[in-house]
Amino acid sequence: MYTTIRGCLTPPAWGGIRFLAGVLLLLSTTLASAAPLSLQDAEAIALGKNPGLGAIKQKIVELRHQAVAVAQLPDPHLDLGAADLPLNNFSMNQQQMSMLSVGLSQTFPSFGKLGLEGQQAGVEAQASVDTLRGQSAELVLLLRRAWLQALYAEDAEATIRHQEQLQAESVQAALALYRSAQGSQADVLRAQLARDSLANDISKLQAERASDLAQIAQILNLPQPPTIEHQWPNLSPPITLVQAEARLSGQPLLRAAQAQTRAAQVGVKVAKRGYWPEVTVSVDYGQDFYPGSPNWLSAGVDLSLPIFPENRQDQDVAAARARALRAQYRYDDQHLAMIQQVRANFARYMALKTELERTDQRLLPTARNAFSATLAAYAVGRAELSAVLRTQKEVLDYALSRLQYRRDLALSAAELDFLTTAGGAQP
Repeated sequence: MYTTIRGCLTPPAWGGIRFLAGVLLLLSTTLASAAPLSLQDAEAIALGKNPGLGAIKQKIVELRHQAVAVAQLPDPHLDLGAADLPLNNFSMNQQQMSMLSVGLSQTFPSFGKLGLEGQQAGVEAQASVDTLRGQSAELVLLLRRAWLQALYAEDAEATIRHQEQLQAESVQAALALYRSAQGSQADVLRAQLARDSLANDISKLQAERASDLAQIAQILNLPQPPTIEHQWPNLSPPITLVQAEARLSGQPLLRAAQAQTRAAQVGVKVAKRGYWPEVTVSVDYGQDFYPGSPNWLSAGVDLSLPIFPENRQDQDVAAARARALRAQYRYDDQHLAMIQQVRANFARYMALKTELERTDQRLLPTARNAFSATLAAYAVGRAELSAVLRTQKEVLDYALSRLQYRRDLALSAAELDFLTTAGGAQP
């Protein structure tokens, strides 16, 4: 049997098998590439490929290098010179005063200024890290908004298409009654109007979904809008408002504003160092070529004299204090705004949760029961077609309201997650 099998697998057969294997591999790769994109994977792509976040990462690298550079002493100065050279022959040994010299000088900024400037740059770098985390959280929030809008548009379109089928059946029923002289032409026109108006709603939802998918593609830095997974995300906000407000202190954008305030406060200390003198130490060595003359060594200390501070140092300190106060005001304003947003979104979330539960448990079932009862009454001649169309429209309205509540509930949860997140993007 083994020999027979080997005899059957001739070289052309092996080539066919390899060809089929390649086709299957290509098909599997194509199907895998066309697989719907999940929200979790989309968030990972956004955090890794968005060019806006890449720019902030490079800003962090820049500030970290600057924090090292600003804390260093300025470069020393090398001085080379020739003194008292005779112009007739430029001889160095003709006159006793002719001399070549080399000097080295080093300037020392006012005491403690370099350390404070390095500390200030380090705090600004940390503020940029928090800004990166905050911008990452904002990007995820923007992605979730577009994602939820696209899911709502798709579900709403499916709901309206189902309603469109029901309306088409109503049109046929109205036509049948009209042809049998048991209905009026007005009923037929109303049924057709109700059916045809749904087409406009579908077109609007399709345009909105296309816009949402285009925004998702922009966030993910993709050349074409992706096919997204049709699954509503499970976003769970903090259980209580107290927990939400407690988590607000870790919000990265708020921490970035706080770090900017600290950097501005350090800037006041840097400005105050302007009242201290800068010191320059210099050493010069001179070579005298006149016979019998000695060489020379010179050393000196040069001090700046900040003795008129009214128009320089005082103004610098006042400006630095104004910057620090402005940064503090901006932090306080942002903190108050975020507290208001947390409270408003939490109240909205709780209200939407109640409205969704009420719609699921009472309003939508009642509307469906009312439609069924009206349809049964119409079948036996105890109700008019207009009543059927009206109750049918009410079912559609409550079904769309339910989808809106579900979308808005998820949006509120996403807002709360953004406001209470500590950020996850690492530079």
